[in-house]
Amino acid sequence: MQVTEGLCLRQCRAETTGRVFAALGISLMSLQAWSSNALWSAYIAENPSALQLCADYTYFDEQLDVIDYLDSLGSSSRPDEYEKPALELSYRLGDWRPFVALSQVTGSAVRERQPFKVESTADYRTLGVSRYFGETSKGGAVTIAVTDIEQDSLDIDCYERSGVVLGGSCEEADFQLVDGDLLLETGESVAFPVLTSSAEALSLKVTADWWYRLSSTPLLIGHTLSLGATELDHTNNSPLYDLQSSFLLNTPFNGNTLGSLIEQLKQDLPQDDPWQEAVVSYDLSASYFLSNWILSGSLGGRYVERFNYEDPLNRKQYNTNLRLSAEVGYQFKSAIVFARGEAFSNYLLGVDPLAYNAKSSRFFEHPYGQVTAGFMLSF
Repeated sequence: MQVTEGLCLRQCRAETTGRVFAALGISLMSLQAWSSNALWSAYIAENPSALQLCADYTYFDEQLDVIDYLDSLGSSSRPDEYEKPALELSYRLGDWRPFVALSQVTGSAVRERQPFKVESTADYRTLGVSRYFGETSKGGAVTIAVTDIEQDSLDIDCYERSGVVLGGSCEEADFQLVDGDLLLETGESVAFPVLTSSAEALSLKVTADWWYRLSSTPLLIGHTLSLGATELDHTNNSPLYDLQSSFLLNTPFNGNTLGSLIEQLKQDLPQDDPWQEAVVSYDLSASYFLSNWILSGSLGGRYVERFNYEDPLNRKQYNTNLRLSAEVGYQFKSAIVFARGEAFSNYLLGVDPLAYNAKSSRFFEHPYGQVTAGFMLSF
């Protein structure tokens, strides 16, 4: 999973630090990749116009599950792998900084029954602008960003419900809908996938950062407060939904009629009507500078409120998430490399809006962790 919280942004040139951080013995050229938005905002506030490029890669799988997230789920389905490459380009224009960011999230989940594995891909496209106030030792910044999210269409061949496999071309399918036109034309029997799913979302996020240097120490304290709003729209289509034959709908399977199995399938999936999500988040961070090294950490939380959200099965909802992160970076003359570890109390709640729905909500009950590595260049 997930996102790296925040965008991988904003670098700065080493010459600037001579004015503000000389007493700290550092030569920073970029800071946005850190857990604290306030850290890079403070740095950019003191830098001249420059073009910045940032790239990072976030990853999770069973080998990196040091907090036993997967074992804690204890269910028949669970996330298997998550990766997110991200790229951002930004330019400084006085106190303003417009930026564009692109990322792609690929995730998979494994199940003990059909479908045994589900893989999905979503593209994230962000446009934003930041306005800076004050200076590196004490100041603030406001950022507004709009993100368009689109999940690729996903075909699920077979789906098991109440011990009955609805197909699909899988061998164990108890019921299949075959392409009749193709059968008449070619004699070939091809079953329709039982389900086709897609999703999209549009997000607006406003972030306020403020920071100050702690006395004469090489320590920068930062605060980040953000408010986000997202509209999400999931679409689920199945040829089973078009069945009108009372004979077929009343056909018994394992103690259920086909009609009741189709209704159970609909109730198990995310709702078709759009819903909205509001997220309030706050992070407190501390960053320590030691020669060319930067050590940074943050602690914060997210609160999520949903509107027009429906779940016919009344599964438990989750609304809060705590986040702890630690990062280390090393500076070169015009580049920086970094690594970050993040731990969340409730999966990616309030981090990735597309991840939460009625079907996936149980994944958000337990702590989760992920790692990120990346670099930044300043031109």
